[in-house]
Amino acid sequence: MDRARRIAVALLLTVTAAACTGTGGEPRPRPAPPERAVIKVGIMPTTGAVPLLIADSRGFFKEEGLTVEPVVVTGGAAALPQLDTRMLDIAQTDYVSALAAHNMGKDLTIVGGLHRAGPRSFGLVTGADSRIKTPADLKGKKIAVNNLMSMSTLMVTAVLKDAGLKAEDVLLVETPFPEMEARLVKGKADAAWLAEPFVTQGERHHALRRIPDSAGDRLTGLPVGGWAVSGTWARDNPRTLAAFRRALAKTQPLTANGRAEAERTLPTFTKIDRGVAEAAELGVYTTGIDERGVQRIADHMLLHGYVENPLHIKKVLAAG
Repeated sequence: MDRARRIAVALLLTVTAAACTGTGGEPRPRPAPPERAVIKVGIMPTTGAVPLLIADSRGFFKEEGLTVEPVVVTGGAAALPQLDTRMLDIAQTDYVSALAAHNMGKDLTIVGGLHRAGPRSFGLVTGADSRIKTPADLKGKKIAVNNLMSMSTLMVTAVLKDAGLKAEDVLLVETPFPEMEARLVKGKADAAWLAEPFVTQGERHHALRRIPDSAGDRLTGLPVGGWAVSGTWARDNPRTLAAFRRALAKTQPLTANGRAEAERTLPTFTKIDRGVAEAAELGVYTTGIDERGVQRIADHMLLHGYVENPLHIKKVLAAG
């Protein structure tokens, strides 16, 4: 073996050894196994759930000793009570639902961030042939939202206020995101607060159109949701929670460096085609908790009467 090849082999062996050892040359200890090998995780059928589905399909949870069973929920307000009853171990939630629940005394902790909204991640929509042109036309109308007391209702309230209306001027009706298009087409609702990829799907079907509103400016870049657990569950299952977070962290390079992974994943758990996935607004995926952004949401909740007093958000956010 010539000298150059001997040097290359030596370098390769050095790198391989370093990858298997700590800074002191000792083998890195494997994390202790999670307390729970199988966990049920509530997710919404929207672009926000993509990181969990990627982690599952890529085997990242399996690498951490976890089997994740996704459970589709309509929203955070519907999922959070299931944490108390242990029907769910972890739940995707919007921050409004989580902060409202915590403010009511629920034992709740936000353990990770998930999704920042893009300019078109959500929207107020109506039927393609509707006479509704502006938010001012919504007085006395029926508006579909995925959950009451949620990010959806807060944004609708803000848009109505900009148009000189109050929340009491409309009727809010709970409807799962995937069913909103059909509800509008059949005339069972006049408008809807809809999330991607269903906004793009409805536009491609020529069934829906956006109502120009001020929500995009408020939402763009704002953290709209994260992962929640009950405080008791977090204390009882610290290794399980750590394994869950490590697996999700492995998705960051895949979601940060392009859309391809998200576009491949979306059609696997929503009834959309690849063309809709490629056109949908994805926003930005993150695992960290944006404390400043969550505080902005809390301030909007106070402004629009969702809470009576300022919220101390640090009490609901997990450390680290």
